[in-house]
Amino acid sequence: MATPQPDQLTAYIDQAKRDAIFAYGFLRETNSLTASHIGFNIAHKIAEHDKLLTVSFPPPWSRDREPKATVTDFSSHPGHILSETRLDADTVAHAHTPFLAAWSLAQKPFPILYVAPQRQLLAREIPNHLERRRSQLDVIRERLDRFPDLAPPPGLLESNGGANIWGRGILKTAELVLLIEEGARLQAIAEQIGGAKEYTEGALEVQWSRTGLVEKGKAYPRAFAPAAE
Repeated sequence: MATPQPDQLTAYIDQAKRDAIFAYGFLRETNSLTASHIGFNIAHKIAEHDKLLTVSFPPPWSRDREPKATVTDFSSHPGHILSETRLDADTVAHAHTPFLAAWSLAQKPFPILYVAPQRQLLAREIPNHLERRRSQLDVIRERLDRFPDLAPPPGLLESNGGANIWGRGILKTAELVLLIEEGARLQAIAEQIGGAKEYTEGALEVQWSRTGLVEKGKAYPRAFAPAAE
């Protein structure tokens, strides 16, 4: 979605709400959310405006089936993950997905070993938020400061819970949730036949050449190395 002009802001917000509802629909239809889809919400920072749109969705046992949308001043959320510019993100989705949640429960970082999400991402893994008394913003900033040679992660798992996945645009971020969850499911199946393996030589370059990320990846020397640190 293009940056809205002041007189177009209302129309932009209305379209963003529709995008969030559509995203929720395709995540449910593809079984990318747990049965409870508890706490699912999408937050979107509106470019060049001090506004944050948040759309939340009811659990299946709620008689009120309507999603709830709120617009607040972004400056009133100083600890929001979208305030970290190094992530280059304007949207964050909080989701509980069946197989990615399993990695949260295991309190392990999730290595991205499936090409569908990897071709969209230079990051090789999603860390796990183990120190829950610390904000996700503090945890991510510490990682970015400590590992400047690693591409910024696309999300943060919640230990024993769900995940927060971020990106640019509501629909593209929701697509990323679907692809990462699909990867987690396939990697779980691969465990039965020896486990998912690291990419073979040249595989990452082939994937990133399809999305124009090869040159950008050279800024992160460890992007081409195995995911494990």
